Amino acid sequence: MNRKLSDAEIITTCRELFASNDALTGRALRAEVRRRFGFAGRTDRVFAIWRSIRDERPLGSGHSQQGEDMQARLVAAEGRVRALESERDRAEERARRSEARELAHQDRWANEIHELRAAARRVEREETLRRRLEERVLQLHRERQELRNKLAQLQSGR
Repeated sequence: MNRKLSDAEIITTCRELFASNDALTGRALRAEVRRRFGFAGRTDRVFAIWRSIRDERPLGSGHSQQGEDMQARLVAAEGRVRALESERDRAEERARRSEARELAHQDRWANEIHELRAAARRVEREETLRRRLEERVLQLHRERQELRNKLAQLQSGR
């Protein structure tokens, strides 16, 4: 399983170990991370974090001004992360609402198109019926005319 340790987990472990032992080694840090989390993380990544924390600590001081500055920066960064997560959540909610509006819009127009097609089919059927009826009227008109002509011939031939 490929799980990834967060930087915060490694940093927290490293700072705790440095607080109790100024001579902490990178290998000791990896061993403690493995003990706590079940896996040690990539060597180069853990050692890079270990070096950065080791280099920011003045010699012989467990809790220095730099440590407090880093803690303040960490708190500020966590606040920014929370704000960004909140902004992301709002953006996702806007996207969900927008998608719902788009689906409603598409459904509305799909229904209207369906109704218009049905109406067009009805009109076509009515047009076909109208043509048949007109043809029947013309046929009956011709028959009537033929019968009138025959009647006129019969009356004139008497």
